[in-house]
Amino acid sequence: MSSKAAPRTSEITIKETKLENEGGAMQARDSLYKPLSVKVDEYMLKLGYSNSQALGIVVQILTQGKVRVDFRDFNERLELVNESDRCDLAQAAASFEEHLLSMQSGEELDDEQNPTQRVIVQTPRVATS
Repeated sequence: MSSKAAPRTSEITIKETKLENEGGAMQARDSLYKPLSVKVDEYMLKLGYSNSQALGIVVQILTQGKVRVDFRDFNERLELVNESDRCDLAQAAASFEEHLLSMQSGEELDDEQNPTQRVIVQTPRVATS
């Protein structure tokens, strides 16, 4: 496995299955297929840009082919769609680093896929009596 180049996260498809906690029982939702890069971006936002946690998730899925991520109210099971996308530890870490660098450089940003959001912050209105 070490002879091939590190895979690009945007070229790797994963299967995401979400299990939600409903009344103490875990209920599976439909599976989604998406690029690993999209999931990494979601985790970077959700985990507060904690690179070590996101790195651990990427390394696990790329080296083992699957990972389960537990949150308070739900779990996510991620699996590689193609087992041929598996790689060794060094390649997995390099893929994650390459993804971070592409995020910083804006290489993968497309205005149609990532429209600018308008956020308005207003002070709370005080009721006057």
